[in-house]
Amino acid sequence: MTDESPDLPNNKAGLDKSFSKGLILLRHLATCEAPAGISDLSAALGMTKSNVHRLLQTLAAYGFVHKNTKSRYSPSLRYWEMGYEVWLHSRAGQLALNDADGLALKANCLVHITLAAEERQELTLYDRIGTPIAHPMRRLWPTGTRVPIWRIIYGWSDFVAFQIAYIAAKPEVELTSRRDEISRHLEDSGLTYEGLAEHVTAARDLGYAENLGSGLENIEGTACAFRDETGAPVGVLSTIYDRDGSRDGRREDTGRLNRLYAHSISRSLGFRDPN
Repeated sequence: MTDESPDLPNNKAGLDKSFSKGLILLRHLATCEAPAGISDLSAALGMTKSNVHRLLQTLAAYGFVHKNTKSRYSPSLRYWEMGYEVWLHSRAGQLALNDADGLALKANCLVHITLAAEERQELTLYDRIGTPIAHPMRRLWPTGTRVPIWRIIYGWSDFVAFQIAYIAAKPEVELTSRRDEISRHLEDSGLTYEGLAEHVTAARDLGYAENLGSGLENIEGTACAFRDETGAPVGVLSTIYDRDGSRDGRREDTGRLNRLYAHSISRSLGFRDPN
């Protein structure tokens, strides 16, 4: 048995190993379907039993894990409480919620708010506002889902539209300078770099991205990025609705509304479009 977890980024200088292991342990516990014992956790994470026991005792003392009568451990809601505080104090997310509510009512659709973490090259579903017609989507993409910016999931309309919208809001030079990296991400997606570039150009021309896939039958949608005061994209406002029985032109009308509300969020964040 070794103290090194396969998830521990031990090649990075300056990281506290004990703290890193505690975070890895807590993350693992959050994914367990039932309370786990020290031996199970030790085997799963590649840490010694004594190390796991010490970490669990510390986490329990701070209220992050529960220990049951069989000496098995599970995460507490303190973990969720901290996440809620982060959610509540996200300025971009809270401002976006104000406009998402209006867009959902106006367009009669489900609205997703996705926030970017550029340092990790990820987009995370922050929240959703919706009408009953679109609520089945809740089961397919839960709040907190993280998606790599460049790893396009072609054929899943709700994923692709917001990814394209975010990429379209970035400088063209970023797309061209990362061509090799992006091409590697697209290898198993069914979409080529040239195809991605075409979709990005179309989104820039329209002012919003349209859903591109058929992975979710009868689902359509649009997406538009919003920006902070520097002009950098920080998130995406996207719509999803059932196209059955929809009138002609609904996508165009929804796209225009989507763009209008996304621009409103940008203005609230301090962005002033020079155009």
